Amino acid sequence: MSAPDKPKQEIQLDPTEVLAQKLYIELCGRVYSVSGGEKPQPKMLAQMSFKLAAAFQAANYEFNPTAVAARDAKAKASVNLDNVEIDFSYGKPK
Repeated sequence: MSAPDKPKQEIQLDPTEVLAQKLYIELCGRVYSVSGGEKPQPKMLAQMSFKLAAAFQAANYEFNPTAVAARDAKAKASVNLDNVEIDFSYGKPK
């Protein structure tokens, strides 16, 4: 009999990185498919992709009411342990 399958942990992907990757692929496809002219280095396109992704996400939380509501709901559902005080003393206080 085989051992029961363990549930796979979901890998948390950085949304900025995912968006930047999509932008980078699109930019490279457009820039390098055109013949003639000087082409920018791929590293420069990658930097621009990350800047565009960060700017888009900042504007998304500023102008998109659905994204703002989702962010607020996630913040309310999370537990903030910064203000929790735990007494680790054991037994009677001296």
